[in-house]
Amino acid sequence: MLALVIFLLSNRLPVPVGFWPFNMFISLPFGAVVLAALLLGFFVGLLAHLPKRLGAERRAKRAEKRVAELEGKLAAPASNLR
Repeated sequence: MLALVIFLLSNRLPVPVGFWPFNMFISLPFGAVVLAALLLGFFVGLLAHLPKRLGAERRAKRAEKRVAELEGKLAAPASNLR
């Protein structure tokens, strides 16, 4: 966090940022532009990974239910022997 604050404070010079389809430019501090690009990349990566993560969680829950079911079937014959 300290390194981020130092980076932002060290790079305060404005740079022009263009928005392609509108042919519009805004001057923003370089540190803010880098931080915004970092956050945007993080959230795009998170959104790209989310469907795989949710699918893996569903498969894991199904597998846990199946294991519990099979363990129950194994325990039933053992209880009949007693």
